[in-house]
Amino acid sequence: MRRPVNRRQSRYIQRRKAPLRDRGNLQDRGSSPPNCSVLPFVPCVLCPGYRAPIDRLGGTVIDWIEYAKVAGAFVGACGIATMAKLYHDKVVTGKDTELAIKDAEITRLRADVLKAESHAQTAADADVPAHRDLLKLRTQLTGMIEQLAGTLHAQAASIYIPVFNAGDEKAESPRSFAFVAAFNIDPGATAAILKMKLVETWTVVGECWDKATLIGSNKLQANVRHVASYDKQSGFVPVHTLASPVHWQGRQIGVVQVFNKTLPGSVYDIDELGFQSDDRKHLQEAIHETSDTGMAGRLHYFQSSPNALRILGLQDELNLENAVIMYVDLTHSSALFSEVPLVDAARMINRFSQYIYGRTNLYSGIVEKFNGDGTLIRFHYVGFDSRIQTSNPVLRAICTGADMISEFRDFKTQRWQGLAADTADAIKLRVTIALGPVISTNMGPQQIQVPTVMGQCVNRSAKMIAYAPRDRDVMLIDDNVSKALKQIDERYAAALSEFADWSDSSALQAPSLAGHQYFEAAVEPFRLAAMEFRQTRIGSPRNSAER
Repeated sequence: MRRPVNRRQSRYIQRRKAPLRDRGNLQDRGSSPPNCSVLPFVPCVLCPGYRAPIDRLGGTVIDWIEYAKVAGAFVGACGIATMAKLYHDKVVTGKDTELAIKDAEITRLRADVLKAESHAQTAADADVPAHRDLLKLRTQLTGMIEQLAGTLHAQAASIYIPVFNAGDEKAESPRSFAFVAAFNIDPGATAAILKMKLVETWTVVGECWDKATLIGSNKLQANVRHVASYDKQSGFVPVHTLASPVHWQGRQIGVVQVFNKTLPGSVYDIDELGFQSDDRKHLQEAIHETSDTGMAGRLHYFQSSPNALRILGLQDELNLENAVIMYVDLTHSSALFSEVPLVDAARMINRFSQYIYGRTNLYSGIVEKFNGDGTLIRFHYVGFDSRIQTSNPVLRAICTGADMISEFRDFKTQRWQGLAADTADAIKLRVTIALGPVISTNMGPQQIQVPTVMGQCVNRSAKMIAYAPRDRDVMLIDDNVSKALKQIDERYAAALSEFADWSDSSALQAPSLAGHQYFEAAVEPFRLAAMEFRQTRIGSPRNSAER
């Protein structure tokens, strides 16, 4: 007995029995599409006449597959980004933290080394009976300024004595100021500051000494007398300061300085208002005690000892002096030797050297040496009086440079007459000026000793010449000279412009130039200053007597 078939089975049987040419008609009548696959009712996209089913929401299955691919790619990208962030948070950030910890550890170790060196030096000095009392006085002064810093809510304090060049009279201006005692909330900074030994005369300390009065600044970083390189050496950034001279029996013997006013109850929170009138009053009261056991009395006894500078480690620094160093140089001077006979070229160079010497001598400069067409010149601080502008070696040096450049064209016309005009025009004059401590010494083997001057500012001025522009007459100065000029007269600041147009882009990577700022000085304002300088000098009583 045959089993009955349902409607679907009947349609399948009809389809299997129908010829191939008639199967397409079944699709037209709403049947399933032709099927080439092994499984029944599974459409094959390769069969002729195949039409992909339409989704009710729009789009074919293929479209949805593409959408799925895009969505998968997006989700994958998000996953990768998430993994990268997790890696950064857990690995890179962890490495940064680890490096910061290591840097802090290195800083602490350096501070420990500095303190150990200081203790070793103190122990060596303590073996000498004459030094023990001085070491005791220095320890007492350190405790006093620490107490003073606490009273004024200051983060740091220092006390200085003036240092004079060997052979100088005490009535002359000091060459620099030596740290006798220092306190800082960071012990590492204290050790670094004491290792610096000296501060220069053009700082706030020097201003306080020259004016013999209390000096205050609550914007120290913007003060022209602030030396930023001191911050780098110590790791301490001062923003406020008070400096007061220390007197003993009517005589000025030192300077005490405090830094960074803090809020009461916290040594790390800076008071935005800085030091006020009450702080000035308390500072003056603290240092003007007249007893032998006060700060002024103890500083007097320390300074009076012939071994004081030995205890401060300054026995070698006595041979140093502050000086203004100038380099003068010609560019394209080799054209002289190719355009004119050798003898004539040598004569032209000698005439130029004579021209440089004459300009330098007019402003009391000293020619240290000639080197071909280059000249090294030094301007001393001997006879410097802060009340007399013309005694300042910085002003004398820049007036010299302005005269040289402004008259150089006339010099070439009058003294290099045998030289073609285009060749003379191509030769330019460069002048560089730097300020800092130097030492005078003899160089060379014992049989041939040549006097010379050495120091960082000498190297700096020489490097400035090496990288100065070669296509124009130019006068460049460093930031020390810039600050000294502004101290003479703030109007000189308008004649200075920041300079970065070096002939080689790698100039500031040179160790001698790194860490300083540089300026180009406009010639005309300083040429006028030079005219006033000469008139003042000619009209002075001393020069009238000499004539």
